[in-house]
Amino acid sequence: MCTSDSIFKNLRQKLDVMGYNQTLPLAAVPIVGAVFEDLFFCVKAFINIIVLKEKSSWELGAEPYKCDNSRLLTECNQLHLQLIRQKEDSEEQINELHKKIRDLETDKSHLHKQCQQLQNQLGSIQSKTNIGVVKSGSRVEKGKKPFITAVRSGDMFSSTVNLLQDHNIDLRCTKCNAGFYRRHDDATQTKSIEKDADKWENAKLELMENIKFYRNKIEAREREISRLNELLSGGRAPNILARECCYKNIGSLNEDIDLLQREKLESLARIRECQHQMHEAMRRALNLEKFNRELQKRLDELKDAALSVETQANNEITQKEMEIEQLKQQLQRLLNKIKVQNEKCKENQKDEKLQKSNHSKEVQVSVQMEKHRFNEKLNELTQKESELRTENDRLVKKLTKLKNKLQASHKDLQLRHTQHLDEDKIRLKSERDFFQKEYLRVLNKLGSESEIDFLQSQIKSKDEELRVLRSEMCLKQSQALVPCVKGNTDFDNLPTSLPSSARSGASTGNSDCVQAVILRAERERDCARNDLERVRCERDTLREKMLSMTKMHDEQIQKVQCRNEELNRKLHQAERENHDLISAHKPSEIQIVLLKEEMDTYKQQNNKLREENSKLQSTYNSLKLLHEQTERSLSDSQNKLTLSESQLESAKARLNAVDSNRESSQQEAIQLRTEVAALKQTYVALEREKDKILTQLDLKTEKAYQLEYELKASKEKRNHLEKQVHDFEQQLSKLTTQTHERDSELNENSTESKSLREQIAALKISREQAIMENARLMNNLAESQAEITTLKKLLKDSEGEIMRLKQQLRQYVQEIKKAEDLLMHKEKEREEMLEHYRSLSHDAVMLEGSNQSLENEAAECRRQLNELESENHVLKKELCSRNSLITELEDKLTSQQVQNTCLKQKLEESLDEQRLLETDLTARKELCRKLDVEKDKLNAELNELNDVRKNLEAENEKLRLEIERTEKNKRISSETLEELLSKTRHDLEEQIKMDSKLSQELVRLKQTNEELLIELDVERQKRQQHETLMHEYRIQNQELRHTLTDDRFHQARSREQSPRFHTKTL
Repeated sequence: MCTSDSIFKNLRQKLDVMGYNQTLPLAAVPIVGAVFEDLFFCVKAFINIIVLKEKSSWELGAEPYKCDNSRLLTECNQLHLQLIRQKEDSEEQINELHKKIRDLETDKSHLHKQCQQLQNQLGSIQSKTNIGVVKSGSRVEKGKKPFITAVRSGDMFSSTVNLLQDHNIDLRCTKCNAGFYRRHDDATQTKSIEKDADKWENAKLELMENIKFYRNKIEAREREISRLNELLSGGRAPNILARECCYKNIGSLNEDIDLLQREKLESLARIRECQHQMHEAMRRALNLEKFNRELQKRLDELKDAALSVETQANNEITQKEMEIEQLKQQLQRLLNKIKVQNEKCKENQKDEKLQKSNHSKEVQVSVQMEKHRFNEKLNELTQKESELRTENDRLVKKLTKLKNKLQASHKDLQLRHTQHLDEDKIRLKSERDFFQKEYLRVLNKLGSESEIDFLQSQIKSKDEELRVLRSEMCLKQSQALVPCVKGNTDFDNLPTSLPSSARSGASTGNSDCVQAVILRAERERDCARNDLERVRCERDTLREKMLSMTKMHDEQIQKVQCRNEELNRKLHQAERENHDLISAHKPSEIQIVLLKEEMDTYKQQNNKLREENSKLQSTYNSLKLLHEQTERSLSDSQNKLTLSESQLESAKARLNAVDSNRESSQQEAIQLRTEVAALKQTYVALEREKDKILTQLDLKTEKAYQLEYELKASKEKRNHLEKQVHDFEQQLSKLTTQTHERDSELNENSTESKSLREQIAALKISREQAIMENARLMNNLAESQAEITTLKKLLKDSEGEIMRLKQQLRQYVQEIKKAEDLLMHKEKEREEMLEHYRSLSHDAVMLEGSNQSLENEAAECRRQLNELESENHVLKKELCSRNSLITELEDKLTSQQVQNTCLKQKLEESLDEQRLLETDLTARKELCRKLDVEKDKLNAELNELNDVRKNLEAENEKLRLEIERTEKNKRISSETLEELLSKTRHDLEEQIKMDSKLSQELVRLKQTNEELLIELDVERQKRQQHETLMHEYRIQNQELRHTLTDDRFHQARSREQSPRFHTKTL
């Protein structure tokens, strides 16, 4: 009775609260209670409907704000991208300006060094000329001896002395000139080597600046990515953004991600290439340093040898001068004896007058013949001088033409360089825009990963609900027995209970529904647990791999940093040494200007010499007794010409040696190109492996999407699938548009490739023409330089000869005056001349003996010269042996360099593996993120199951109340219970029908989804085909560029070789 009273009191209180004050009979208590509970549930459902309507209205009102927010975000991102572009453009301009400044500084240093060299050369030339003038004056003073009465005897002895002195001077000059030419060739070699070192240093600095530029670019991109990630993490949840976003474009984002990864790998490859070029530049700089040291050693050795030879020659010359002085003393003694004999011969003078007159006539005829011959030789020399002047003028004109052509070629090169830079800028801008689009697509794609977290949260909630349901089932079974006993004891006076069929139907219906729900929940739970365990295992393995990889990466980074520090230190040392080398050289343009000035001075000197020659020709008519000395001077000049021809042959031999060195350098360049081709092949293989990994990642992502679709609930699946169908339709439309765009781009690329090929053909023709012109200009320059050197030598020789002739003329004038005095006293001394004639015969015999002694001395000098030549041959053999040792050392160095390159390649392979592992780690991190999103989604589903569980608990409470009411009022509420049971059965049947319809709709949506996925796969395959075509076209373009550069190099080499043979033939 207590329970029925409590139920009645509760109903009464609720009715009073609601305002129903009517009387309540006991028989109407269960009906009124049921009606009241129905009213309560209706009110609750109505409140929920109102809340949902308000929520939908709020969402509709918030949608425009969401769209505005997304639009503002896109504008903000565009502004950031514009800022990044402007920064990159400014950095590119700064790099270009630095490059120009560096080139100008190198040119300035070269010019300054060449100015210093030319100043030093001028000082040395002036000092040499002053020394030569002083020596010639001293020799003239030595040559002046006391005049003797006999004219012929004095002339003969002075001519012999002058010839010996001239021979000694020629010996000195030839040796000095040989040393000069050797030093000059060595200097030219060092200049060319230092210019190459400067070029490699400039290339190295350019590569360093490019690496810094690309690193800054990558850092800016990473900052932009981190900024956008912070925007995502700082705002709303990514799953909500993915549901509410109005600008979803999943397909384009995937494509953009792939392109970004490819571009990243390409940039890494470029960085590797730049590093490889830096290593090559370092290696070449070290080789150049070694070569410079070897050249310095050779120069020192040659200097020592030249000094030793010069000292020996000077010693020999001093000995010869001492011997000549002794001979002069002997001649003076003989002259004194002749004076004594002249006094004796005065008596026999009258008899010999007739004989002497006849002899004088014969001498005059011979002198006239010699004069005529000497005049012919002078005419020939004047003709040669005129020819040399015409050739000099022609060479000056050629030099001016060559300068004009060089300036025009420099301008053309600058224009081409600017065009290439503009093309590179346009290409980089297009790539940057493409990367930005890819990045936005990736950000939009991240919204789908938040659904995984939601599913994981639902799985957890479902597990908890299953556990609670099982506990409640146990409680229900225990409680179902207790009320039955109470009903039998308390309600004996009431009518009989319900029939057994009704009770069994009610209990079986409720138990079947609950068991079906439990079984479905258990299945979903087991599936989710299996997925979670699999994901956890993968996560653990990935974490372990991440730890090991991070450790390895840190160690490798430390090693690489140490190596980079060592390399930087070596680079600084090399730069310092290169700057020191650069400071020792000077440009060639100032040298050309100075040479022009020297040419002008030489022209003025030639004019002066012409005037003096005209004066000398007037005096030569009066000089009859001096033709023998002029003939001897001409023979000396011929000897000098032969020496100059031998020097020219030696210079040609050195030029051939330089050409052989050039061929060896070209062979080294070909080897380097083969190494570059091998590196390119490795790069292509790495790109193929990258494509394979990307395909594997696509397969994994497709599997992850399949798991996401299987984990979703029925109602949410339907809504989500409808949205996906709509999105997929949009994506298909976009993909079709993209395919059309790609086709158009392919057509454009094909047309561009055709135009590039045409341009390449035109460039080849122009390049060949330019090579021909350059070869011709180089030949002209070489000819002009050789002619200039010969002219300088001839001018120096002519100056020396003119000074000597002036001195001789002075002596001749003095002797002529003395001869005139003697002719005044000739009649008085006829008798003395007869005696003198007799003495002269004796003197002639003595002179023949002295000539024989001088010839013996000349033979001894020749023998000494032969000994010196044999010593030179020995020294040359030693030089050849040292050169062979140097070649062996260079071979060893090349082998070590090959080993170093192999080690570097292994290092690069290890770095590539590390990068591949890093890419795998990033992919697995993305998978972990996706799984976390799935987990969140499952948690959300579990929360929904909790709500269902709460609803079930409320229903269980209702059932308990109904069971209690039925037990108390079996007779009164039997009909009402049957009606309620029929209604519930009917509702259950309707729900089952609705569930079957929903399942059919789900099947249909799955089929449509599968069809759309198939279409997506087809479109992806098409896209991959287009990408492969694009990649092939790029490779073809690169190959064409490489072939173009190779053709240019081979043609330039052939053009460089062709003028070489031409010069040899000349």
